Amino acid sequence: MRKELPTCLFCGRIIMPPQQTMTEIGEVISGKCECGAIYVCEPTGHNQGDALVDAMLLASPEGIENIELGVNFEIRERDYDYRTHQYVYIKSWPFNGRLFFIKALTGGERLVVEDNIKITKKDFIALIENRDFEKIEKLALQNKNSIGWLISLSYDKENLISWKAIEAMGHVAKAYIEAGDIETLRNTIRKLLWSMTDESGAIGWRSAELIGEIIYANPSLFEDIIPILWSQREEESFIESVLRGILKLSKKVNLSNYIKINCQELENFSRHKNDDIKGLSTLLMKRTTCDYELPEEIKQITISMYDNGKTIKLKVNEAEKFL
Repeated sequence: MRKELPTCLFCGRIIMPPQQTMTEIGEVISGKCECGAIYVCEPTGHNQGDALVDAMLLASPEGIENIELGVNFEIRERDYDYRTHQYVYIKSWPFNGRLFFIKALTGGERLVVEDNIKITKKDFIALIENRDFEKIEKLALQNKNSIGWLISLSYDKENLISWKAIEAMGHVAKAYIEAGDIETLRNTIRKLLWSMTDESGAIGWRSAELIGEIIYANPSLFEDIIPILWSQREEESFIESVLRGILKLSKKVNLSNYIKINCQELENFSRHKNDDIKGLSTLLMKRTTCDYELPEEIKQITISMYDNGKTIKLKVNEAEKFL
């Protein structure tokens, strides 16, 4: 469990603990962020519907019939422990309450509700090949088939377009966040996690990197996913992708706030038969508190990296700047 103050799910500012106060609608445990978002706590997890209604009434005192979610208001929520004022990242934690945030959508925050633009997958692939991220972002907001195409293009690591599709997912995630549509991204993460299970029958070999790109766009909105992402390393076929995703996130967040890095486990990975896993695990050790001296033979191995539209092979001690 992290010991860090929760942040607003809209702007990322640290929020104060919600206070039990008497309002026109009765007693509510609530607070307000500087950005204007209102948050309401349901401390037990058993009356979430009531807390959600309270949040909407606080945001719209004239009546909840004036609230059109996804049009003029958006709601975001997170598991929360009221006693300790912490977000909950472990589902078995015995004090799972819920914290609901609601905020009016204005200007650039308004969700895109345009009809789907007609485009073929072939045309979309051309945009990916050319790394035309501005067009990809606009298209993705107006045609949600684009996210599915990105996922399908990411499967084959040996194909350059796979790396470009993963890069494009980061741009698409930023566009959705700016449009205020976080739920589409969370649904995408759920599908990617499902693709990594035996039951799905899919081949989510690089799903961890796609998830990493989504989180990287704004880590404060997806903090609960980071430990889930790290847990996927337990499956042999996903180790490399998880290492790449987590290494990318380490550029923006302090990993120790979210996951427990086992130095012995990483040292074991550094002896893996796969050179990319060897190199990536040693680079992760360098970004953590692991006391590990890089063996000379590891320094000399080469690993695959992606940079500005091309893949390159680099020695481990030269590769870190490309992550």
